[in-house]
Amino acid sequence: MQKLKVGDTVQVISGKERSEKTPASKRGKVLKIDREADRVTVEGLRTVKRHLRKTAQSPEGGIVDKPGTIALSNVQVVCTKCDKPTRVGIKAEGDAKKRFCKNCDALID
Repeated sequence: MQKLKVGDTVQVISGKERSEKTPASKRGKVLKIDREADRVTVEGLRTVKRHLRKTAQSPEGGIVDKPGTIALSNVQVVCTKCDKPTRVGIKAEGDAKKRFCKNCDALID
């Protein structure tokens, strides 16, 4: 079972996007996960500028902001109950596996 899924709220814990002053400001939802490259795309974080030439799809061209990727090891899942970044554990309840917060034992799924 995966410990990080698309749609989870994550917080940046290290790297260029980490904020020392306001720790809760660098949070966002996971849009895409690239398991082969160990990278994750987070909504609103690590935006990069891309230059587009004029084509039929984009007749104006110009400079576009796109979401970039962050290393998978630099983000942690935010628990909904304790509202803190946490490590994720897996419990087997019957036939189903559930993810839980290691700090407060609340279920994430």
